[in-house]
Amino acid sequence: GGGAVLVLLIGAALAALLGYFAVHADKPLLWLPAGMLLGGALGNLVDRAREGAVIDFIDPARWPAFNLADAVIVAGVLMLFYVAEGRKQE
Repeated sequence: GGGAVLVLLIGAALAALLGYFAVHADKPLLWLPAGMLLGGALGNLVDRAREGAVIDFIDPARWPAFNLADAVIVAGVLMLFYVAEGRKQE
């Protein structure tokens, strides 16, 4: 069904992202945010493959529900922006 196609597309995107960062291995500051993005995405991918959906188990009162993988992805994106901006200023 559509779920299997989505899992395959996400897996292909993760492989492409890993390939990109492997080619740019000379930039060591990119590895931590890249690892966070890949790890968070892989965690959500495993949920989607096993459960058919991502399980959001952290549910603050005035904020949308999320899971640890989502939090790691957001932190990785923010760190990636920080590293990219820091490189431009040097």
